[in-house]
Amino acid sequence: MTVTASFCMSLDGFVARPDNSVDPLFDWYTNGDVEVPMVGYPITFRVSAASAAYLQAQMDSARGSAFVCGRRVFDYTGGWGGNPPGGGRAFVVTHREAPTDWPAERLAPFTFVHDGVESAIIQAKAAGDGNVGVSGPNIAQQCFNLGLLDEIRIDLVPVFLGEGVRYFEHINNDKADLERVQVVEGVGVTHLRYRVHHR
Repeated sequence: MTVTASFCMSLDGFVARPDNSVDPLFDWYTNGDVEVPMVGYPITFRVSAASAAYLQAQMDSARGSAFVCGRRVFDYTGGWGGNPPGGGRAFVVTHREAPTDWPAERLAPFTFVHDGVESAIIQAKAAGDGNVGVSGPNIAQQCFNLGLLDEIRIDLVPVFLGEGVRYFEHINNDKADLERVQVVEGVGVTHLRYRVHHR
């Protein structure tokens, strides 16, 4: 069972601009010739061959997995139209209730968790194949600080944003070590994968 956080990040450490927009961090998703369809969501990426192999392996590992995010990500994406990434169940960490104006079928894949990140991770592991994807830097930081994160993936894009939302803003866990397990050089992006060892 693996809990994984994966984000596109600028060289100065940001995963989004102050308004939550992500361009140009996602430009590499459309700068190649190899098609990679996203699991559970009607999007097809066109990337370089190296990125395609990396992405496909990531998609394959996410198939059947559950997903944990914060309410900010859920609201910004519009709940992915009722189709969370990976095609499995999604658990939204929030203090607010679910949207009342959504049809029941669009809310069906989502569980709104009001008692914290640790509870969301436990529920997500039980709901899927035991593997869990984490979305939203705040949720990833909480998981890391609580010793819940097993793997960190960074799609490092050679741009500077200057300001915005940082991937690693509030890290206070000094009992974790990172082991580099994979580096893949794509076009316009370098894929970095680290295993987290908790002491």
